[in-house]
Parts: sequence; C-alpha cells; structure tokens
Amino acid sequence: MVKLPPTEVLLLSLLNRLRAGRPVSLSRKVSIGMAAHGNAKTTREALEALFASAQGDFELILVDDLSPDNSLEVYREAAKRHANTRIFSFGSNLEYCHSVNAFLSHGSGERLLFLSNDIFVNPSYLRQLLAASAANPGCGVLRGCSNFVDNDSPAHNVSAGPLPTRKARFAFGAEIARRHAARPLADERFLVGDAFLVTRALLDRVGTFDTRFVGYCADMDLGLRAQIAGFRVVLVPQAFAVHEEHVNIKYLPPEAQQRKIALRMSRIGEALRLFREKYALPPKAANVHELPWEALAKQPFDPARHHVAPLDYSRYLLK
Repeated sequence: MVKLPPTEVLLLSLLNRLRAGRPVSLSRKVSIGMAAHGNAKTTREALEALFASAQGDFELILVDDLSPDNSLEVYREAAKRHANTRIFSFGSNLEYCHSVNAFLSHGSGERLLFLSNDIFVNPSYLRQLLAASAANPGCGVLRGCSNFVDNDSPAHNVSAGPLPTRKARFAFGAEIARRHAARPLADERFLVGDAFLVTRALLDRVGTFDTRFVGYCADMDLGLRAQIAGFRVVLVPQAFAVHEEHVNIKYLPPEAQQRKIALRMSRIGEALRLFREKYALPPKAANVHELPWEALAKQPFDPARHHVAPLDYSRYLLK
C-alpha cells in the first residue's frame, strides 16, 4: 500500500467530509417509499433527512396507514417540495405489510428503496446501497447496517454513540463507508424489513409482499422467496443509516405503549405460525433463529407458490 504524504491525507480527509454532506443525484429509475401510522414528528424528520440526502427526479411514494395525527399533512408538505411524489392514504389501519406492499406494487423504478418512518438516511448510505446494487446484479435484496436493527446481529447493529445532529449523522455514515470499504457483501439468512432495497428483476420474478401476513414475517418471506428464485439477499456493511430505536412506541402515552406492545407480540406469534404453515415447518420452530433457512432456500422455485402478484392500491391514491 502506498503511503500518502500528510498534506495529501489531510486533503483527502477534507474531500471526504465535504462529500459526506453532498446529496446524491437520483433519477426516475430510483423509487423511494416511506410508510407511517402516526408519529408525524419523526416522519417529518425522516423526510427532512431524505431531502437533504437526495436530489433529482426520483420517485417518492408515501403511504399513510390511517394515521391518528397530522402525518398525512406532513406527506402533503413533502409533495409540495418534491414534484414526483404520490401519496396513498388507507381508509383503515392495514398495517406494515400492506403499507410496504402499496409501495412495491406501484413503484416504477428499476431499484426500489423502502424506508420506515424512523429511518434517517444520509448521502453515503444511499451511495453505498445503490452502488452495491449496480455492481452486483445477482443481488435482489440489499440492506444496510444501523445503530439498531431488531435481529440481534453484530454485523447489523453498529455502536454509534450519540448522533444528535444531521451533520453528525452524515459524517458518521461517511465514516462507516470509509471504515468498511474493503468488506465484502454478506449473505443474509432472512430479511429484516425496516429499510431495504429491491431490484425490478427481483419483483418481476417473485412479486411483492404476501399480505396474508399481518404486521410481521412478510419481509422474511420475501427474502426467502428471493433466495429460492436464485437471488442473493445481502447486507451492505458500508451503508449506515440511523434508526430511532422504538420511537414509534415511545412517543405514545404509557397505557397506549403497553397496548401496542401487546398487540405486536400477538401478531408476531400468529405471523410465525402462518410462516411455518406456508413452508410446512414443524410447530416446534418457535423462533426465527431456529428456522432451517439454508434448507428452505434450496427448494426448487415454483411460481405458483413463490410468486405473489402485486395488488392494486390505486383506490387509496390521493389526487
């Protein structure tokens, strides 16, 4: 390795810091989706981070899952700032699976990036994910790392410390990209769907979310169907975005928090039961880490079983 003179090292460091805050230019070939059920404050912050990180005529699809607050107005404000925006507003609370599916079913890009409303992106995150996708066409699903990912994986969960400002978040995202520049993509056992990118080729082959799942496991199911169809599902270690841990629960009053947690736990159990049933797994496999992912991914691809046709959510599209 060639050792650079101190002045060149300083200049390179300065250039990297400047680039860390420069938004990525995205065309219509990229679709970005965000969904929310309440917590308008965090949704606004997530959209502000996106607009500071990306410019250009990318497609933006926003899904309001019957929010009880002014989240829909936050979306309308975003649409005034970004012309290529469509807003879907559900007439009832259809939950995460339908929210993501509305984006996957109606996004027109060659690459589609879904973001939960508590994910704060940065330019480096977008650059790394899109570059990895372009360089690896066999990867159908790609996701990055974060300060919090609900899968107990050290590779996904990066110790970040306090990142109170956008400048700090952008700089840390650039630092992770630099720190892990030489690390290869890591193949995943299953997908955690708080933020992920899929390709058009993947959607054409396996379709969208299976909305028989309510709230949970549709992301794992999509990732498994991708692998069955011969696509890689990977972690891009260079792509880091901030995830506000449990912020979509903590903003609620204490009693409402307990009700939401109890509802989540019941839905997780039912979703796992349905997942086991769909793939003919024994009932004793009660934990996602106990499922035989490698064996499941080796089964032959059957379009009748492993393709889920997009659904039409156009009745929810705001004019």
